[in-house]
Amino acid sequence: MMQPPSHPALWAVVLAASILVSVSLPHAAEAGVFIGLRQDRVDLTRDEQPTLVISFDEKLFRASVRVVADAGGFERTWAFKSVVAGREHLLQWRQPAGLMGYSVTVEMVRAGGEHEIEETWIEVAATRPLTASIPGESVDMASRSFDLVTNHPPTHVDLEVLGDDQKLMGSSTFQATAAVRGKPLRVTWSEDRAANVFRVTARAHDEFGFWAEVEIIPWSLTIDHENVNFETGSDVISEVEKPKLDAPWKQIRDAVETYGQWVRCSLYVGGYTDTVGDAKSNKALSERRALALARHFAARGATFPIYYRGYGESVQAVSTPDSTDEVRNRRALYVVTAGSPPRGGDTPPGAWKKLR
Repeated sequence: MMQPPSHPALWAVVLAASILVSVSLPHAAEAGVFIGLRQDRVDLTRDEQPTLVISFDEKLFRASVRVVADAGGFERTWAFKSVVAGREHLLQWRQPAGLMGYSVTVEMVRAGGEHEIEETWIEVAATRPLTASIPGESVDMASRSFDLVTNHPPTHVDLEVLGDDQKLMGSSTFQATAAVRGKPLRVTWSEDRAANVFRVTARAHDEFGFWAEVEIIPWSLTIDHENVNFETGSDVISEVEKPKLDAPWKQIRDAVETYGQWVRCSLYVGGYTDTVGDAKSNKALSERRALALARHFAARGATFPIYYRGYGESVQAVSTPDSTDEVRNRRALYVVTAGSPPRGGDTPPGAWKKLR
């Protein structure tokens, strides 16, 4: 198992909204009519409509189907003449958002004038599927909490925590009784054992049976290494310095092979300088050196994305005044993460450049 990451946690939020469409069990009438509901949840974003399936088992002189809503005043009747046995009829209508109940009355008239009536009851939920996201800045690993943003209030959130040993650390259900439309919901999770958190999966459910899943991936690994010494003002890695990159490359490759089975790994290479020289030149030099290191790893067969960035003298390992020759500030940072830029003291917010 990898050692705990020394780099501040990274949150790669992946939205995976899924729709569960269930089909209600049909009501089979004794009089030879099949009454079925194609689905009891309709997606308004796809312009879906309630669909009633009607099929008669015998030839009829005529028939009719009457659907009446329990609210809103909706009522509609479909009439059929000279009914053919076994033919399927699909009856659709518009429904506003929400849960609606309907009474269904089927009248059948045989050629001899005999009348029969069958009745049943159906319910249909018309809504927009649940969507969810987690603002990265809202995640607090210490308090095991985050803000969940949804398009309408969930009823509960199922949580599962996986360690970096790929074993379950805990599972729980958060009851969303405090959920308010339009406001983030503060969600907490629990852990049953001590380990490094690799992934927190949150699956939110709504009252209509839709669900949306979001993953928090706080995993990152800072690679320990011996810094390459560059010639003054140069970004060329000399042949004598290249062996210093063998050990970090092995760690990088091993991390990607281990964790790349579950997440998309990326390598971030940061460059830093001391305060000798002006700040603008130092920033440009540190970026060229970070690029040289990134290219070196790419040339060794990296198949994962590599990003680089130069910080110059703006982020010092050891605070010094201007024009101070400090070897500890002439350094590089290698971080393997679960896909998003690292954030923390050594890596302030800003744009990274992609090598590949």
